Amino acid sequence: MTLSIRAMRYVQAALKHCSITGAAQATNVTPSAIAAALDQAEAVFGMALVTRARAKGVFPTAAGRDVGRHIDDLLERYDTLLTSISDLQSNLSGNLSIGYNAPIAPAFLPMLAAQMQQSNPGVTFTLTEGDNNFVQTGLVDGQFDVILFVEELPNPQIATQPIFHAPTYCLCPTDHALAQQNTVSVPQIVAEPLILLDRPAARGYYLELLEQGGGAPRVVATTNSTEMVRSLVASKIGISLLNMKPRDVPTYTGNDVRCLPIRDSNSGVTLSLGFAPGPKRKLVQTFVESCVVFCDGPSGANLTVSIA
Repeated sequence: MTLSIRAMRYVQAALKHCSITGAAQATNVTPSAIAAALDQAEAVFGMALVTRARAKGVFPTAAGRDVGRHIDDLLERYDTLLTSISDLQSNLSGNLSIGYNAPIAPAFLPMLAAQMQQSNPGVTFTLTEGDNNFVQTGLVDGQFDVILFVEELPNPQIATQPIFHAPTYCLCPTDHALAQQNTVSVPQIVAEPLILLDRPAARGYYLELLEQGGGAPRVVATTNSTEMVRSLVASKIGISLLNMKPRDVPTYTGNDVRCLPIRDSNSGVTLSLGFAPGPKRKLVQTFVESCVVFCDGPSGANLTVSIA
């Protein structure tokens, strides 16, 4: 047999008031409910907790006083637990753990974090970079509160919120012949030496796009770093394909690059937020809403390249 929290509250009231009627009035239930809780508790604990005197009430036995102290302690800790969980759910404070796969995340995550912390100084952040599988596994395992990832096959254990679609674009030096155009074609890209971003999933859909141009691309360098791609392109080793771009800043080399839409391709990726299904605590909900607002606005539009 087990004893519910509700039954323990009824027993606590009976021991405190030394009256079934008084306990019933204090807990807003019928006297029979109090009496039933006492009977159940005595059966569970295997001892008498009160003596009953007709018309005089109930009186705790020595064992009943000991049990009462344990019940008081348990219910106090239970109430503290409920308060703590309520604070966790509703307060804009505590740590927000974010896993991200998007190479472009440093272009906007710091701004969102700064905005949240300015309004809510009690918020701290743990930001962890990894590939798509890593961040999704981390979310399912409880390592992350929310993730930023490139959504491909839907995972039924993860609820998602798409925040923007990023078409694939061509990256070339500013003085390259292609940079003089407003758009480029896939065959034009295939004809140039290529720097390939070699990250999980990315390599596959870039090569798939290039197959549309006929012939095999001439890959002159591979790297798993988006910023290394940008710097290699700026150094005029070749051109490349990317999906998301940082704000209009020079590369690490100090040289500029040009981002050109691809006119004959529908290739692209969807950047999404991922989180556990069901109600979200306020801190997570606020972050999700901030991401959506940012990406729906002009600042978010500046992170992608598309045909006007």
